[in-house]
Amino acid sequence: METPRVLIRPAAPYEPPPHPVDHSGDIVALPAAADPAATPAAGTRQRGAPPTVAVSRAGIDARRFAIRAITLVLEVVDRRRSLAQLDPVAPVPLIDSVEALVRACSTGAAGPGAGGGETAGLRRLHVQMLGPGAAEVFGSYRRGQRVRAFAGRIEQMPRRVRPAPGTPRPGLTRTVEYRWQLVAFTLV
Repeated sequence: METPRVLIRPAAPYEPPPHPVDHSGDIVALPAAADPAATPAAGTRQRGAPPTVAVSRAGIDARRFAIRAITLVLEVVDRRRSLAQLDPVAPVPLIDSVEALVRACSTGAAGPGAGGGETAGLRRLHVQMLGPGAAEVFGSYRRGQRVRAFAGRIEQMPRRVRPAPGTPRPGLTRTVEYRWQLVAFTLV
């Protein structure tokens, strides 16, 4: 049974705005344009207004990458894929920590990968954007009848890539692009 999705919105201001007082102690009425309750708060958007295109595009790209990267890490921990396949999605220190996790699971130590032949599958994934180039990733995965949690962080980092065939790049054999990378990850 899945839990219903919940949308959390900031609470409406519950106190009336302060009114300016003139020198005699009387309350002065604000013009409609200067009334802070009439204008939306900074950082909030009005109901029905579309989100910023850049933020939504970054969120969509981050979610796609996170699904692919977390699925790949779970498959590496299960030994369904090799560690070399993590190279495009994770830096070397994170690959080393996944390698240590795989080694610990294969020696019989009880851990996330020790499931008696049961494979892990991604169940839920949530992405919390921290900015246009960074996000926290968390969610759950299933191994047999057990549901466990994971958490991580993804960032857009510079990555050297080969140019597409047929693209004229005089003197350059590689170029640098910002691509999503899984920089931190933990299984529970």
